[in-house]
Amino acid sequence: MLNNQSRSIGTMASITPAVKFLLIINISLFVLEKFFRIPFTEWFALPADWWRTFDVGQLFTYMFVHSTASFSHILMNMLGLFFIGPALERTLGSYRFFTLYYLSGILGGLGWSLLAVPGQYCVGASGALMGILGAFAAFYPNEKVALIFLPMFPIKAWKFILGIIIFEFIQTFVHPIFGGIANAAHLMGGIAGFGYAMSIKHPHLIKELKAKRSGFGKVKPSAHTGPKAETLSKEEIDHILDKIGREGMGALTPREREMLKRATR
Repeated sequence: MLNNQSRSIGTMASITPAVKFLLIINISLFVLEKFFRIPFTEWFALPADWWRTFDVGQLFTYMFVHSTASFSHILMNMLGLFFIGPALERTLGSYRFFTLYYLSGILGGLGWSLLAVPGQYCVGASGALMGILGAFAAFYPNEKVALIFLPMFPIKAWKFILGIIIFEFIQTFVHPIFGGIANAAHLMGGIAGFGYAMSIKHPHLIKELKAKRSGFGKVKPSAHTGPKAETLSKEEIDHILDKIGREGMGALTPREREMLKRATR
């Protein structure tokens, strides 16, 4: 069952198991690489041409490592996970929350790799975090979100994620100002997270879509064509039976044959 109310956002008491695990693994890998020089980025980063060497594993691992050259990279991602993640995990459950995180991250990596050129690498949980933000907006569209740089002016979640999606789209396809290519990962992750959340929040929409796809190309019988739309009376049935008795089955018209078939079902 879905919990439709977010609660205790942004407190240590509110932290949930999946969020705690993700925080620990992301921060641990960053610290070990930063201070102990273990080359996790070299091992786990997603190369732009991953399909050439079939490095499918990097689609999963790249979201757990962050650039050691920029502390703000991991800081922003982990703050978003800490403040927003627990509310979603309570709503979805840990299994679905992990699915949301990985699905958004993997599709974010795929979106990035479509625009990147060989020699470039992608790291970070930004795509997964954007998926979390997209899902949060789907479940709690009217929840107020306070921006870190404008804490006194909270805005509704749906406006917040819509603004981010528009910004990422412009950065990716129209006029990139801050790099452009990495924004494709953010854009795809956000869309994936929103879509995943909506499929859970409104499961009937998925069922209706499947029903339409399964029925595509099939001609549905009209309720107003042929003798099926008519109501058979006892007199009509007796007339047909009498005709068979007098002249045989071969004397029946196509309409009478159809009426007889329906009457004997």
